[in-house]
Amino acid sequence: AFAGNSNTESVVRHDLQNPIVARYLRIIPLDWSEEGRIGLRFEIYGCPYWADVINFDGQGVISYRFKMKKMKILKDVIALKFKTSESEGVILHGEGQQGDYITLELRRGRLLLQINLGSNQYGSILGHTSVTSGSLLDDHHWHSVIIERYRRNVNFTLDQHTQHFRTNGEFDHLDLDYELTFGGMPYSGKPVSGGRRNFKGCMESINYNGENITDLARRKKLDTSSFRNLTFSCVDTHTFPVFFNGTSFLQLPGRRDHNMVSVGFQFRTWNPSGLLLFSSLADGMLELALNDGKVTAHINVTQQKNMRVDIASGSGLNDGEWHDVRFLTKENFAMLTIDGDEASAVRTTSPVQITTGSTYHFGGYFLRTRASPIQRSFQGCMQLIQVDDQLADLTAVEQGRMGAFENVSLDMCAIIDSICPGGRIRPALPALPGVDLLYSSTSMANEEFNQRADA
Repeated sequence: AFAGNSNTESVVRHDLQNPIVARYLRIIPLDWSEEGRIGLRFEIYGCPYWADVINFDGQGVISYRFKMKKMKILKDVIALKFKTSESEGVILHGEGQQGDYITLELRRGRLLLQINLGSNQYGSILGHTSVTSGSLLDDHHWHSVIIERYRRNVNFTLDQHTQHFRTNGEFDHLDLDYELTFGGMPYSGKPVSGGRRNFKGCMESINYNGENITDLARRKKLDTSSFRNLTFSCVDTHTFPVFFNGTSFLQLPGRRDHNMVSVGFQFRTWNPSGLLLFSSLADGMLELALNDGKVTAHINVTQQKNMRVDIASGSGLNDGEWHDVRFLTKENFAMLTIDGDEASAVRTTSPVQITTGSTYHFGGYFLRTRASPIQRSFQGCMQLIQVDDQLADLTAVEQGRMGAFENVSLDMCAIIDSICPGGRIRPALPALPGVDLLYSSTSMANEEFNQRADA
């Protein structure tokens, strides 16, 4: 709480004891003058802040070579910040010939730390330890990670939430050979184990045991030859998500009186059912919906008997991850594809002819019945919406220049993780040998949304 001004002329200054890094500042008035009037004008003074940012393109890897070929490390301190819209990717990795390793990676939008300080050849001492933290970290917001290890004791901090654990086995040292790589696995000429992807996104202020990795890369002191184009700025790949809260809809225009429908979008949700898309045809209706975790497509042409299309694809799509939907229908043909997988493509050659209407409703629609209107709705997020093979300009929608919307949050995904009793994430990752801890943290975007909702 800060004391403010008491008149219209005087200036009151407050210096924070510690600098902060933030996107938003909110001022909440606690009290004001007895005259009953409130007024405030304020300035924010910045301080020097050097951000070492590296853009990882999913191909390039930074290799930090040790001064000695083999390192026997008793203590580690690793710190970095990352931002990505990808749910998978190796952030750092190091390994030794004796079986020791450390890997930090994103897996299904969660941060997975795996450490092995050594196992013996007979298997009586198993050193593998895995700890999972956070969720929905592919939200294109900055997240801070700190790993502090002394012998077998580890502090694993994500966005100021710390987990304390001890590694399995009986060994204290992390024996690594040659190098530690950031952004992916080291290139060996062999297929990457487990099909692990390289990190794609941005990292800032990478520090390993006192060494500023990003600064060394900037000064070309490290091997960055695997990068096609190394850039020290964060390339914006923002996709302008839309959040539907169960009472929302987004209306977009489409070609009228056309004989083909071609739509696509990505969605993420925890709910097993919900209306994804509805469009009134000139002589019927088109509906894409999520039913029991599957995407279903339904077309009904009212003026022709037995002119219907009902197809479904996918399973377990209410897992909180992004999923891609593509739907195409034209004369006597319809195809539904999930996540670009040809094996998921469901086709039908039902005898049907359509004539499009002029609008598409995403996320919700009021069905008019004789009794009363019934709303079919979706709760979750969508992005990269395409109508008639054209990417929708949601900025124009936000500015009121096209389409319409109601009760949606534009340019943010406020989906909150699904937590079952006991605090474990549902669905959880497959059980791994050793320690398996799960922790859920709501993203900054979710917190911002909740604060706005409370206000």
